[in-house]
Amino acid sequence: MKRIYLDYAALTPIDNGVMKIMKKYSNGDYTNPSSLYASGVAAKNAVDQARKEIAASLHAHPDEIYFTNGGTHGNDLILKDQKKVVISNIEHSSIIDLPNVLKIPVDIEILKKSLSPEISVVSVMLVNNETGSIQPISDIVKIVRDFNKNNGTKILVHTDACQAGLLPLFVEKLGVDLMTLDGNKMYGPRSTGIIYVKRGSMKMEERGTLNVPGILGFAECVRIREKFAEKEYVTILGHKTFFLNELLKINPEIKVNGSLENSTPHILNVSIPNIDSEFFILQLDAGGIECSTKSACLRDEDESYVLKAIGADSKTSVRFSFGRETSKGDIRRTLKIIEKILFF
Repeated sequence: MKRIYLDYAALTPIDNGVMKIMKKYSNGDYTNPSSLYASGVAAKNAVDQARKEIAASLHAHPDEIYFTNGGTHGNDLILKDQKKVVISNIEHSSIIDLPNVLKIPVDIEILKKSLSPEISVVSVMLVNNETGSIQPISDIVKIVRDFNKNNGTKILVHTDACQAGLLPLFVEKLGVDLMTLDGNKMYGPRSTGIIYVKRGSMKMEERGTLNVPGILGFAECVRIREKFAEKEYVTILGHKTFFLNELLKINPEIKVNGSLENSTPHILNVSIPNIDSEFFILQLDAGGIECSTKSACLRDEDESYVLKAIGADSKTSVRFSFGRETSKGDIRRTLKIIEKILFF
């Protein structure tokens, strides 16, 4: 029987169109773009065009786009050498454990009190990878801009937008100076991503041989996203809404962790009374359902610091995340298996 994958927040499958582009630039037009001969120039032109298309989709300039090895690499490039960084206490693990950070709750008033001339960057994720909650980035940007204006400082705002693939990602509307995206979460190539670095905000450069197949594949996944994101948003939100409503019929005491109203459509984190989440995941796996107890990046932790920060119980919490291949039939079968586990 077909297994049902409900862990898209951990990793998305590579889109077939993306694979086709990657194959072309892996086995055919594979030349190093730094080479001076004709095929090298052609590869460089392809990379330049990809950079332009990605920039256009974000309403950015091409020289503000830098290619990375993924979300963790992008976050590290931006934040590791900063003198002091204010972050939320629900950030991705690639940020939360940096030595130069001050962790605060996602609270506007606390942020205002935490700003000082020693701060170089404020980093708050756009969408939380465990609960799907959308953070108030525009409000955060305004607070930082006002502080800079009143104090003569140049604090930058960074957002990790790796889980925000279904949301509009226009940098001028968000107002951020820095942004991270990850191909792993966008049906793109493995170990690919980009960072947006606003002109004049900080010095950045790309080093080493550029991953041409990965870059062209990432550009293709951005094209596909731009074309179908609105439709996907509606479809996946429908799956999430149906799933939660039916889940509450099975057990009305199930609680949503994080904001339901202000969240991305593809992530649903719930606390199910009287279960052991890890054993529950194994029971689902035996029934052909794949989902998570928490972020895959936290596999060595006893509990999720994100759920702890919002007062939720890791021991009874499960994250379901939906994607392009999720069907209504998948949802119905998952619900039947959950009901069987809970009541038989």
